[in-house]
Amino acid sequence: MRVHERGSGETRSCGTGACAVMVAAARRDGVDPAVTGHPVTYTVDVPGGRLVISERPDGTVEMTGPAVIVAEGEIDPSWLGTDLG
Repeated sequence: MRVHERGSGETRSCGTGACAVMVAAARRDGVDPAVTGHPVTYTVDVPGGRLVISERPDGTVEMTGPAVIVAEGEIDPSWLGTDLG
């Protein structure tokens, strides 16, 4: 799966998007854990690595995969008191 975020371009991953893709793929395949009573697991490959995503019969979706720091930075302390609204 590839992810494009408006204003950022292509990113290495998107957990929410990967979970949505997994559920959509399961439904496309005719699999619904709420109906079967059994969890279903798919793997979703993204540029940042392989994600393993499971959906349980109660509708809970769980994702596991690599988590790495891809950038570091500093926030100007004066921004913390800024009203952005």
